Amino acid sequence: MPSRLAALLLHQRTASLDARERLTAVAGAATPGRDLVRLLTCHRVELYAVVDAGADPRAEIASRLGSDDDVLAEARVLVDGKAAAHLFHVAAGLDSAIVGEGQIAGQVRAAYETARAGGLDPILAGLFQRALHLARTVRTTTELGLVRRSIGSLAVDEALRHVPDATRATALVVGAGEIGKLAARALASRVGRLVIANRDAARAADLAGPIDADAVGLDRIADGLERADVVISAADTRGSLLTRELLAERAACRPLVLVDIAVPRSIAEDARDLPGLLYRDVDHLAAGEASAVPAAAVAAATERCAAETASFTSWLRERESADTIRALRERANEIRARQLERAMKHLGHLSERDREVVASLASGLTHALLHEPTVRMRGRPEAERAARRLFGLESDDTAGVRS
Repeated sequence: MPSRLAALLLHQRTASLDARERLTAVAGAATPGRDLVRLLTCHRVELYAVVDAGADPRAEIASRLGSDDDVLAEARVLVDGKAAAHLFHVAAGLDSAIVGEGQIAGQVRAAYETARAGGLDPILAGLFQRALHLARTVRTTTELGLVRRSIGSLAVDEALRHVPDATRATALVVGAGEIGKLAARALASRVGRLVIANRDAARAADLAGPIDADAVGLDRIADGLERADVVISAADTRGSLLTRELLAERAACRPLVLVDIAVPRSIAEDARDLPGLLYRDVDHLAAGEASAVPAAAVAAATERCAAETASFTSWLRERESADTIRALRERANEIRARQLERAMKHLGHLSERDREVVASLASGLTHALLHEPTVRMRGRPEAERAARRLFGLESDDTAGVRS
């Protein structure tokens, strides 16, 4: 069967953090590969897949995740050009909480690299390659490239907003991944002391050294908490590390500000309302965050996304037509060969030269009859679908072959 592109999306604007956590847990356990790419960030859970054209995209993706429909209930589904347009806007930073932020392009690249390690369907490979090229182009040719804000810096602003004197405060960053790095670098010049905690203590030390911070392993997280006035957690510990017991002991001593920007959240659910603890999660961030990007730059980036969408959609249609054209030619050549063989059994009196003339005639007729239908099918989905029905290709095993 012919295939199509599908995207299943959950975003902060339209889905609760609880729903995003549930789908992140399910998607994170699934194996990305040839027909599936996962894009998981603080604000979004997005799954891009190649599905059979006749299948229900939501049910098909749920099946691949080994999940029931309840987990996907709040998800939006886009197909073909609309799915591509969405990813292009995401990669360009136009769909981010901070318009133009550059971190998302790295997250798109990481999703692509993870999926293609096991081989990737050409449709998904083409989609993500175009998205990454678009992201580079937008950042180098428009003022979106000047945006330096990130979710990490928003978390820092939110945390320090509740501290009387940040220059005398100690901050603890949990996690030395990309978001943890951004938060730590944003904090370094604004607080009196900075501690970085990470599962791999050596990685924490690598981040801490250049910004004059202290580094500890997660086995010493209690030491970091004892010193901290502010905590920013960007580690995927799913509540198993920052527990109620651990935080209650610290919050009982003096007030503690804790901003959790991990999804799934890293602070245990029963610890979030502890006395003395001011808790914020990622959905508390970016409220009222005004974009400093000029409207002209956003318009230029949007125009580039539209042009790339049109180009990708055209390529997709050409590719779909190519599958049908190939199947049609294979079917016609099979019939020609079969009929020619049958005729030759009755033409044994012909010379070798005459037999070649008959074979050439059969081949010429086949190609001549196919020429006009194949020309009219290129890039025209309605003609391609009609040809499948007309020539009985809908059940042809070769019709679903993808190069």
